Amino acid sequence: MLCHALHIYDLPTRNHNDLLSLLDRLKTLIAVLAVCVGCLPADPGRDLKTSPEFGTAGIDRSASAAPEVIDPEILSSRRFGESPLLAAKANRGELPPVSERLPEHPLIVRPLNEIGQYGGRLRRALTGDIVQTPGVNKTMAVSLLGYERPLPKSIQLMLAESYRFEDEGRAAVFKIRKGIKWSDGEPFTVDDILFYYYDMHLNDNARASALPSRVWFVDDQPVKMEKVDDHTLRVSAHKPMGRIRNAFAGGWVAQPKHVLSKLHPKYNPAASYETFRDSTTTAQLLYNSKIPTLGPWMPVRWDRGQRILFHRNPYFWQVDSAGNQLPYADEVEFTVLGDTQVILLKFVNAEIDLFGRYSRIDMFPTLKSEERKGKFKLFLSGPTSGPAFYLNWDAPSTNVRKAFRDRRVRIALSHGMNREEINEVLFFGLMNEMGYSFGPLSPYYDHELAQAYTSYDPDLSRQILEEAGYTDSDGDGVREYADGSPFSFNIDVTASVGTDVAVLVGEQWKEIGVKMNLNVALRDILWPRRVNGEFDIHYWVHEGPGDPLVHIDDWSIIGETLPFWHRNATTEGPVWFREVTRHVKAAVTTVDMVEIRQHMERARDLHTENIPVLIAGAPWHVWGASTRLGNVPTDLSPLDEHRGWSRPVWHEQIYVKK
Repeated sequence: MLCHALHIYDLPTRNHNDLLSLLDRLKTLIAVLAVCVGCLPADPGRDLKTSPEFGTAGIDRSASAAPEVIDPEILSSRRFGESPLLAAKANRGELPPVSERLPEHPLIVRPLNEIGQYGGRLRRALTGDIVQTPGVNKTMAVSLLGYERPLPKSIQLMLAESYRFEDEGRAAVFKIRKGIKWSDGEPFTVDDILFYYYDMHLNDNARASALPSRVWFVDDQPVKMEKVDDHTLRVSAHKPMGRIRNAFAGGWVAQPKHVLSKLHPKYNPAASYETFRDSTTTAQLLYNSKIPTLGPWMPVRWDRGQRILFHRNPYFWQVDSAGNQLPYADEVEFTVLGDTQVILLKFVNAEIDLFGRYSRIDMFPTLKSEERKGKFKLFLSGPTSGPAFYLNWDAPSTNVRKAFRDRRVRIALSHGMNREEINEVLFFGLMNEMGYSFGPLSPYYDHELAQAYTSYDPDLSRQILEEAGYTDSDGDGVREYADGSPFSFNIDVTASVGTDVAVLVGEQWKEIGVKMNLNVALRDILWPRRVNGEFDIHYWVHEGPGDPLVHIDDWSIIGETLPFWHRNATTEGPVWFREVTRHVKAAVTTVDMVEIRQHMERARDLHTENIPVLIAGAPWHVWGASTRLGNVPTDLSPLDEHRGWSRPVWHEQIYVKK
C-alpha cells in the first residue's frame, strides 16, 4: 500500500530532453489559455497589478444598503426578526421567543451588501470528514474576539462585549455578553471557558492533541485564567500579554461543561481519560449532535465518509443591523468528495455553492472559462506568501545539514530559482515574485525588502557554490559534498500541492549543479516527517509571518523542538536567530503597538537577510461563489492566521436568493 502512496522521482537521472519538452508544451498550452482568458470579461474593480506593496484592494462597506446602525427601538423593545422555521417552533412552544433566546446585548452585524433573506442551504465540500476538520472548524468556531471580516483590518468583539488591560498589560479582563446560550439552551458562562482551558486544553491526560497551543504561553508559562463572576474572565501573566487579543481571535475558547464534564474523570470518577479523549476529538466536537455549540449552525447528521449536515442554531447570539437573528441560511451541508477535481466539477456544475479551500491556481483557466455561463462568480484574493521550500537545518544527513546552515548555499539556491518562469508557466502570471520575508498581507511587509536575493542569476549561483566548496570534480554536471557524494537532497511534497513547482525548480537547480529528488506522498505520511524533522526539504505554503504574533512557532526559537525546520535551535541556533527570538519575545510581552512594530520589523529584517527558507513568490488565491448567493465578499484574507479562506467568507450573513 505504501508503494502506491509514496514515490521517489530522481529528476536528474530522467530524460532531460523529455522534461524540457514537457515544459515547452506546458508553456504553449498556457499561452493559448492566456489568449482565451484574455478574451473574457475582466472582473470589475479588480486590477491584479495594482498596489503590489499592499496586497488587497479592500471592501467599500459604505456601499452596503443595510442600515449602518440598528434602530435603538428594536433593542429596547427586543422585537427581533427570526427565521420562519424558528418562529413556527416558538409558536408551538418548542422554543422560547426570540427575545429570550438572544443575549442582553447581541452582536450587531452590518451585512456586506444588504439585509438578507431567510432559508436555503449553503453547500460546501470536504476531501475528508476526519482529516479535514479544519475546513469546518474555521467556518463554525467562535471566540471572545475575532478578526474583522472579510479583511482583517482589526480585531473585533465577538462573544465578549468589552475588555480592558490592567497592570500594564499583565492582566486583561473580558466581559462576556450576558444571556448567550449554547445551542441546547443552556447558559454560556466563564465556567465553560475554564473547563476548556484547564480541564481539556492544558490537561495532558484529557487533551486529544499532542501539545497545547503556544499562543496561550508567555515565556513557556501558560497564562492564568480565573473567574470573577459568571460573565467576567480575568487573564493574567507575569509579563505583559502582547498577543492575548490574537489568541482570543482564534478558534475555540470554550466547551459545554454541562455536557462534557459527565465524561471527565475529574467530575465523574466512573469516567476514563481514554473515553474522554475519544469523545472530544475535533471531529466529535464539531459533528456530534449531542455536543452543543455556540456557532451559527449546529450538527444534526453525520454520515461518516459521506456528509455532515448542520441546521441553524436557534440561540445564535448575532443579529443584522435591521434586528434579524443570524444566520440567514437554514442549513450548511459539507459533502465528502475525496478528489479535488471532483469538487471542481461539482462547483462548475452548480452542485456546490462555495469553492475555495481546495481551489488551486492551475484551476484558474477552467474556472474563468466556465464563469461565462453565469452559475458562479470568480474572485482573486491575496496575494499570500508561498510556495515555500523549508530547508531542514537539522536534516538526518550531515552533508545536507551542513549545506543548509551555510548562508552562501541558501543565497545560491535562491538566485538559482527562475521566479519569472515559475510565475508564467505554473501561475498564469498570478504570482507576485518575491523572496523570503514577511508576506504582502502582513502589517510589516516591505515590498523592496522582499525582493532580496530574487534575481535569477545562475552564473552567480555557480560562483557562490564554488566559493562555498561545492564543486563538480568529475564533470558529470552534479557538484559534490566534501566526502565526494553527489550534492543532492530530497523534497517532500504532497501530490495535491506543489508537485509541478517542485519539478520545475528541480530543473532550474540542475542547471547550477544541484541534484534534487522528489518525494511525493500523502499529507498523512509527510506531516509526521515534517513534525519529527525527518526531511531534507519540506514543500508547503509560507505559513509564518502573515500575522507574526500568531504563528511564532515557525520563525523563532519558542520550544525545544521548534521551529520544525530547526528542531535543535535551542542549542545550535545561529546568533541571528537568537536575536530574532529576543525580538519576538519582546513583542509578545508588550502591549505598546510602537514597540511591537519595532521588534517585528527587526525580526523581519534578520529573517530576510539570512534567508533560512526559500520562497518562490506570493500567489493570488482563486476562489468562487454561486450566483444564487447574496452578500458574498469580493475580497478576503485566505491566510491560516485569519482562520483560512473559510472564516473570512462570512457564512452567517450570506443568504440564498429566492
